[in-house]
Amino acid sequence: MVQTWHFLSDAPGDFWAIAFLALVADLTVFGGDPRTSALTRTPLSACFAFAIFAMWGPAPAIVVQTCAASVSAWRQALTPLRGMFLVSRLILAYVVAELTAYLILGDRPITQPGVGLDGRDMMAFIPPMIAWLVVCFGLGVLIRGIWRDSFRAGMFGIQDDLLSTAVALLVVSPLLTTISGWWATIIVIPVLVLNQALRDEVSSRERLRREPVTGLLNRGGLLYRLAALTAGDTSGSTGPRSIAIVFVNADAAMTVSHNLGRGVYEEMITSAGERLKTVFGDDQVGRLGGEGFVLILPDLTTRQALEQAELAVRVLEPAIYVEGIPFGVDPTAGVAISPQHGRDLTTLIGNAELAVADAQRGARRAALYARDASDTAQYRFDILADLSAELTGKSIRNGLSVLYQPQVALATGRLVGVEALVRWTHPVLGPVPTGDLISAIESSQIMQLLTRRVIREATTQVAAWNEAGTPIRVSVNVSMNDLRTDVLPDMLRAALATTKIQPEQLTVEITEGAVITDLPRIALTARAITALGIGLSLDDFGTGYASLQQLRRLPLTEVKIDRAYVADIVTNPASQAIIRSLHELSQALGLEVVAEGIEDEATAAALSRLPGMIGQGWLFGRPMPPAELEQWVRERGGCEILPLA
Repeated sequence: MVQTWHFLSDAPGDFWAIAFLALVADLTVFGGDPRTSALTRTPLSACFAFAIFAMWGPAPAIVVQTCAASVSAWRQALTPLRGMFLVSRLILAYVVAELTAYLILGDRPITQPGVGLDGRDMMAFIPPMIAWLVVCFGLGVLIRGIWRDSFRAGMFGIQDDLLSTAVALLVVSPLLTTISGWWATIIVIPVLVLNQALRDEVSSRERLRREPVTGLLNRGGLLYRLAALTAGDTSGSTGPRSIAIVFVNADAAMTVSHNLGRGVYEEMITSAGERLKTVFGDDQVGRLGGEGFVLILPDLTTRQALEQAELAVRVLEPAIYVEGIPFGVDPTAGVAISPQHGRDLTTLIGNAELAVADAQRGARRAALYARDASDTAQYRFDILADLSAELTGKSIRNGLSVLYQPQVALATGRLVGVEALVRWTHPVLGPVPTGDLISAIESSQIMQLLTRRVIREATTQVAAWNEAGTPIRVSVNVSMNDLRTDVLPDMLRAALATTKIQPEQLTVEITEGAVITDLPRIALTARAITALGIGLSLDDFGTGYASLQQLRRLPLTEVKIDRAYVADIVTNPASQAIIRSLHELSQALGLEVVAEGIEDEATAAALSRLPGMIGQGWLFGRPMPPAELEQWVRERGGCEILPLA
């Protein structure tokens, strides 16, 4: 220590010039990605301090390096513990480098200030430099490996730092020893240019990993972050590292975008992202386009992950103000945990989204992914793929069939029409419940193909019944998506032209739920349908979705009272009053009334007291194939066709 003090008090100008440059250089960071390599990053001053080590030994180098590294730690805003580790590993690296040099060179320094380097000097540089690099980076890898329980994980992302530091030590440090005094400052220019180039490259990579609107991690950034966290999992002694992926939906924000424009939406989503960054940190929050926010949270138990997901929802629940106007994000969160719920980002986010849907169904802030949700999604996708193959002719199987359920006049018991109901038997899964079938395909174009098939088969069957002298009216169901296009009226027009049936023999059924989604567009389609002479029926009437104003805008010819009211009409005075009111309203509007779900004689008798009531349910007949329906009609003494209003 005394010798070091004496040296510093009498140090030559060459030393002070290089020491000054070391301090100045560490006002910036030399290479590396500050988000992933804080334990292994090397400050720019290392090449200057190593030159001092080569000329004047380890003690002056350690003093200069300690001062410069402290500046670097402050400049990088490292925590005190990380700052101390940075300084400590550099000091230890010089100690080991000195031992290596002593074993090779004895007491002489590697070179002399301002003296040109010969081959022996350059060869003497290499062993201490290698020792310095091994200790400096080895300690960082060791600590990161212990922390992550994997030395492979500890090595993740150090390649750039290691290469740039080795180049600086091998090129810059020897040059500094050959230039006397303050002329050494000319070395700073190329070093700083190199440093800036490296920093620019790091910044460019970082920008590519960031979403431009909010500055949050994009898919590339999330992939990089997940790779950094899971690197070396296979060699960990306690198994793969637990990583929670939390998906927080932002559906309400997308509604704002559609209604008020992109500008308001971007301000809203940026404010939401800032809230999440404040709580969870800048490198743990990402965003996937308009889908929602993603959190990557390492080393959490299942309970802790759910708690953090609920915290994220609570953070976003308060209104976000844009130009003084409050907006709600209406967040819900889903959690998937690696490795049990998947290892790759796409799988984990997909499973977290399934958990969001589960949370929404249960009116909860957050839910953990359950494997049966994925099984359901895969089940639906299998249905969609196999039905698509059948409808497009890519499969020789024909598991689709159209069955017909009778609709009878309750006053006479005679058939007045049938409802066409599709059934599908999967070659492996067997009969697929209708609800599963519709939920799997209703959001795809396959729904339109199915509607086309049902209309074609139903109208062809009506034509066959006409030729047999048994004219029957048929009702077919269409989806919400069918009603939003111009294709449905054309489809119906073509079916009428091909089969030559009367338009009055065909009724299209729509649901109350479909009406409220896009009433203006659906009303246009509905008017195009009735303009063909085809009837229009409102299914599930009375469930509360449609208002009288909406009913007035649709050219309806029939309503079907929901089975929820029909089931307990005998015992429930409220259901009796509701059905009576709906019947009177419908009759006043000139609409036919069908009661669904009649299962017993008492219910049929109670409904038959209402004039003109039509009934449908298993009491009269289950959905049946055409031949069986024809036998049913013969046993009932024929059928009648009701005129459409």
